[in-house]
Amino acid sequence: MKKLFLFLALSASLSFCFGQTDQIRIPTDNRLKTPLDSMVEKSVSAFMKNNSRVGISIGIIKNGRSYIYNYGSSKKDKQKLPTGNTVYELASITKTFGATLLAKAVIDKKVNLNDDIRKYLKEDYPNLEYDGTPITLQNLANLTSGLPNWMPDKDIFGKADPDSIPFILDSVHTKYSREDFYRDLQDVKLRVAPGSVSRHCNTAAQLLGFIMEKVYGNSFENLLEIYFAKPLKMKNTHLLSPGKRPAKMATGYDGKGRIMPIIDWEDLMVAASVASTSSDMLKYMAFQLNETNAVVKLSHQPTFGKIEDGAVALNWKVKKTEDGRRSISHTGGSLGFSSYMVFYPDSNSGIVLLSNEADQSAQNELILLADLILKPTE
Repeated sequence: MKKLFLFLALSASLSFCFGQTDQIRIPTDNRLKTPLDSMVEKSVSAFMKNNSRVGISIGIIKNGRSYIYNYGSSKKDKQKLPTGNTVYELASITKTFGATLLAKAVIDKKVNLNDDIRKYLKEDYPNLEYDGTPITLQNLANLTSGLPNWMPDKDIFGKADPDSIPFILDSVHTKYSREDFYRDLQDVKLRVAPGSVSRHCNTAAQLLGFIMEKVYGNSFENLLEIYFAKPLKMKNTHLLSPGKRPAKMATGYDGKGRIMPIIDWEDLMVAASVASTSSDMLKYMAFQLNETNAVVKLSHQPTFGKIEDGAVALNWKVKKTEDGRRSISHTGGSLGFSSYMVFYPDSNSGIVLLSNEADQSAQNELILLADLILKPTE
């Protein structure tokens, strides 16, 4: 009887604690004064109920005004609310910078979208075609190159414990150089014709970034500064590289709360290693919303698929929503960060969400979160 009493008492105590936890408000700078504030609060609270979540920064452009909201913490071991200047990995959103550079190169008449990519490679690559159809610059940017998603194109995991995969990736790619990349590219065998199938491809984005370096005669890091960071006043946007972690960078975690390596690998740098803030990404989004700019307009033109079903532009996904709006978006997921950016040029609105936690559901939940927050009012 005494043991039963102790068990019931403990159960009641735990129930009380969890009940109290549900009432505890997540740390935030949301002032809850406007309908938008309330919508963000309601939506983010649902997102953060997952115990794996750590922090999130949100930038919104609506009715010509910019808003920033922060929740949670930039690191788990010390409560530190993120700010508009907290740096997150953008992961695959990095690809949109290289694609915008490609659009600029086309407008500057330095390249043509239909150029065979081998025109810009030092060595001969007779393998980079399928039945006489070569890979073009456009194929690199609209995910239809047919190249493998990763280089090296081989199994590096074997029968490894899934929990060790992020660290295996880091150990392999930390040592994998640009020279290794180009060497292994010689052995790639295309299994589909370029332009026929669209699928995520880090290799294509990396190769496009390398080609833009050659076309503009400068490093990708300098191109990022010259054409984006400096003119748009993106003061906290960086290309991550070994030994250059920004001071204001959040710590990234996996779904089990483990600190994850950052993607500062040379072979994947121009495809996934731009890091930025919600404040800076609002400036980048404002730039992308301005389709009077010929470069921006070209980068948003669908080049594969139909907009009604979801098309691909130059590394942007373009589709029409149920209410007829044209949306342009990109997701990002690294080992410890998740991100999503979507904007609507016809209504001059958009949202960017940056989170310092990555798991299998994080990106999809960010997409749902964005849709909830920017859902049109009746």
